[in-house]
Amino acid sequence: MKVVVSASGPGLDDRVDERFGRAMYFIVADTENDAFESIENATNRNALQGAGIASAEIVSDHGAKTVITG
Repeated sequence: MKVVVSASGPGLDDRVDERFGRAMYFIVADTENDAFESIENATNRNALQGAGIASAEIVSDHGAKTVITG
């Protein structure tokens, strides 16, 4: 299963970002093969509007079934 965590940095040791739509990074963790991928969220972080919807599309595009955010 893929889980997305909104994070303040690209690593597994970084803190969970309290924001979802304007999070610094998304970490996509695949629990089935213990792999992860970091996605920089610069475009949505600086968006004037619609950051939450665009971020939800990123989560969906990566096949995540669960989101952990602040």
